[in-house]
Amino acid sequence: MRCPECESQQVVKNGKVTLQDDAVVQKYVCKACRKQFNDRTGTPMARLRTSSTIVTLAMNVRTEGMGVRATGRSFGKSHSTILRWENRLANQLTQWSPAAPKTADLTVEEDEVYTRVGENRPPVSAKDGRSTSSNEKRATGRCTSRAKTG
Repeated sequence: MRCPECESQQVVKNGKVTLQDDAVVQKYVCKACRKQFNDRTGTPMARLRTSSTIVTLAMNVRTEGMGVRATGRSFGKSHSTILRWENRLANQLTQWSPAAPKTADLTVEEDEVYTRVGENRPPVSAKDGRSTSSNEKRATGRCTSRAKTG
């Protein structure tokens, strides 16, 4: 292990930190510059108190289409925490996904979007199974209001 500050290899273990979900992160100290750091220093996960597995799982369900608030409820975190994780990881995206070479041919693939093609019909009423369209009500001559008789 090298010191992220001075690149020295004179590094010794200096205790452990237990995160919120009982994951353990090893701490180190550099004998050359006396700086303290841990396994996460210099990564997008630095200074997070949540384990990287929880963050990874939360980001995976977000990419699958789950909403921010639903993700927060599922993982017991605030929706603003989920958004902060997304911003933190988005800023580091270039480290994980290298840019395409400029001289090579590039193939781009997209997902298909399926839509319903056909007649658009008004919603069906739950009472009688008939359409609730106002045009149909006028055409059939049905009256929806009744006068009280005494």
